[in-house]
Amino acid sequence: MKKPSRQDATYSVALAGISAGLALLFVWLGVIVRYSTIAFFVAASLAIMIPMTKRYYIASLIAYGISAGLSFVITGDIITVIGYILYFGPIGLLSAFFINIKLRWWIQLIIKLVFINGILAILYYLFGALDIELGSLNVEFWMVVLVGSPVLIAIDYVIQLAYRKIAQIMLKVLREKSTKIVISEDNKDEEDEVQDPFDGTFGE
Repeated sequence: MKKPSRQDATYSVALAGISAGLALLFVWLGVIVRYSTIAFFVAASLAIMIPMTKRYYIASLIAYGISAGLSFVITGDIITVIGYILYFGPIGLLSAFFINIKLRWWIQLIIKLVFINGILAILYYLFGALDIELGSLNVEFWMVVLVGSPVLIAIDYVIQLAYRKIAQIMLKVLREKSTKIVISEDNKDEEDEVQDPFDGTFGE
């Protein structure tokens, strides 16, 4: 295995710190700004996905761990941040990884449906976070799955689109060093082909 360069290590640490800070900010906003919790949790999920655009997987895991732990410390209430800790954080990392390895969409869908239903079951039965009453109607778990699964799959699709856009931006921001070669005998500059680290990343 190729040893990471000092530049890679610096980028990795920097992105981990930035991602953790942004994710924590978004989670905090999701708690205090009513009716926008999901939107801010999605933003937090995207924040910890940033290092994965450069294949810094450990940096993303560290960013998630820091933001999840500190979000609980800051709020002091696990229920208010459980959606990010159990679902939006992990699903972001999972989606970015699947895109990076070009996993077929239908395999992704199966895995994510199993994951989504598992998390919904934990939230409903263990934490009671989805135990809702609509008037005289008590919402059963199958109702949560029937509504929640397609909604969360749709949100995940938006997250994937956003990750693609973030990857393109990060390619420009952290482009590799210039690859120009000087041809001494002709006194001309010839530009090497610059390989796009995201070329072929987002396959069908």
